Parts: sequence; C-alpha cells; structure tokens
Amino acid sequence: MDNFEEKNRGYWNERSRGYSSLRQKELSGPDSRAWERFLMERLPKGRPLRVLDAGTGPAFLAIILAKTGCRVTALDFSASMLKEGAANAEKAGVSISFTQGDVMNLPFPESSFDAIVTRNVTWNLPDVPRAYASWQRALKKGGVLLNMDSNYGPMDFTAAAKLTKNAHHGVAESLIETCQELKDSIRISTHSRPAWDVERLRLLGFSSVTWEEDIRPLVHLSKEWDYDPLPLFCIRAVK
Repeated sequence: MDNFEEKNRGYWNERSRGYSSLRQKELSGPDSRAWERFLMERLPKGRPLRVLDAGTGPAFLAIILAKTGCRVTALDFSASMLKEGAANAEKAGVSISFTQGDVMNLPFPESSFDAIVTRNVTWNLPDVPRAYASWQRALKKGGVLLNMDSNYGPMDFTAAAKLTKNAHHGVAESLIETCQELKDSIRISTHSRPAWDVERLRLLGFSSVTWEEDIRPLVHLSKEWDYDPLPLFCIRAVK
C-alpha cells in the first residue's frame, strides 16, 4: 500500500461517522426524492437494473436506487464507510451487496452492470483515467455511467470549513489539513473539470458523453443545499 492510499483510507475511516450523519439528513429530507427522480430520468429504462455505486461511502445513492427496485452493489475501500453504509441500508429496509475494493480496479467481471453511479469520488482518486477504463469494462453494452462531482482542485478546504453550512464545518482541523494535502497531491486537481473528464471518456470510446454543469438546483431542495459552494456537475456516458 502506497503512502497516498494509506493516508486517504485513514482520512475516510476517520470521517465516516460524520459523513454518514450528513448523508442521513439528506436521506430523510426532500433531497432524497429529488435524487431519485434525477437518477431514474438518466439511467437505462426497463428491467430491474444491476447498478454499481462506486465509492459508495455511507451508501446514499445505493439506498435511493435500491428503493426503486435496482439490484445494487456498493463498493468502497474504507471499511468504516462500508459499516456506516450497511447500517444505513438496514435502517432504510433495503438489500444492498456491500464489497470492499478499489474503484480504480473493479473486482467484477466484464459487462457486469447496467449502470455505474458515483458521487463526489473522482476528485479524490490518484488515477482517474484508470478508474474510467475499469468502469467502462464493467458496464454492459449500452450501459450508463453517471459521475456527479465538483472541480475541487482550486478549492481551499481550510477556508471553506469556516463557513457554517459547509460540509467540512466542525471537522477536526488536522483532518481538514490532511484532506487538503491529499487533494493537492493528485493530478486530477490540476485539470479543468468537467471538460477534462468529458474528453477522457470520449477518448475511451464511450458512444455518447453528455454533461450538466450544475445539478444542485435539481437535487438539493432543502435549505441546506449550499453546504458545498461549488457547482455539482453530472457526466452521463453511454458504453
């Protein structure tokens, strides 16, 4: 295990309980139904879908999709996050298959999923092109990738944490510093997003790649929706 992976895993293990609490509030409010509508409008239609939530964290997207009848696999490298996700799924009364693993090297056969969804994950990966290639391999022909993320590269997490509605507000200063160091050490933070991601996905050979610049007005309906001040983009790529 390299130093980045070890430090990154440790960071998210430490953040797991507080991060899960944030997502629980979303699940219990109007944002949950908004996310459901948003996802179902962009995922393939028809049969019950087999969906992977890549970098599931506390299983926010996985729970929403499982409630619609999707057969959901939730993957994360953090054991603590998976523990939180399993507890949240049990509370929600849904069945989800939880797996510990690397989102940049999926432990699943080729053409396993009708769709892959991921939220606020790619900004934190040291090798995003490898992740995209792995996700393309795991999708069935005609399968859909939905990547919801923000251009965190230029962001100063330490300054943002001082804002009372920010997702990092109240997080220990040492953890904020670790998060900033991790972000600043990886190549994705130097790219202009989502333009860079769109180009990478097209180069990989996805048959269609479209994007929305900021989906916050569609999925963040509560008054807390500004906890993250950056636009939340969504890329939809079809294999």
